[in-house]
Amino acid sequence: MCIEALNSGASVALVGAVSADGTGLESLGVPVLGCDVDVEKIAQRENVSTFCVAIGHNSTRERHIRMLTERGHLVTRVVSPSAIVSTTAVLGAGVQLMPAAVVNAATSLGVGTIVNTNATVDHDCRVGDFVHIGPGVAIGGDVTIGDRALIGLGARVLPGITIGADATVGAGAVVIADVRAGATVVGVPARELSPQAQAPGDQ
Repeated sequence: MCIEALNSGASVALVGAVSADGTGLESLGVPVLGCDVDVEKIAQRENVSTFCVAIGHNSTRERHIRMLTERGHLVTRVVSPSAIVSTTAVLGAGVQLMPAAVVNAATSLGVGTIVNTNATVDHDCRVGDFVHIGPGVAIGGDVTIGDRALIGLGARVLPGITIGADATVGAGAVVIADVRAGATVVGVPARELSPQAQAPGDQ
């Protein structure tokens, strides 16, 4: 989806793509330039200084974006032509808004945050860095979401809620109370899983 958005009138020209092992990109219709570990050599060879980091896993996306920016490269925003963004919204570097995503008035999205397909983030929300808001999620107004939080597919977050850094909201959950940092919540209404029941890493 990032490639489609970049090919639909973005301000940067798409040169090619890389992946972890240099494969798996054959169907994307762009040249495969090599592997992630060779990105600096590829940048020099292709005279490229701007990148899009299309990685869903929050901490992996963070690591790549930080590596690129520390080396002096730019990380571009990607906004699908069908996304709707308020003129008063603030988008950090590397934000990705997928098809039919909606970001409403006075909302801020941090560096490297993804708002996935058909997800909505209502007014006055404060979304941290490297957050992933999954497809079909609905975030009510005045919600705060900490860095690297994952909001699973189809979840609902009521207005005024705070979700802590590195928290996970399971698919389809309805969040009616604050979620502490690092916790995993599931269900309707959402309830915290015990540490023994939590799976490691992003879902």
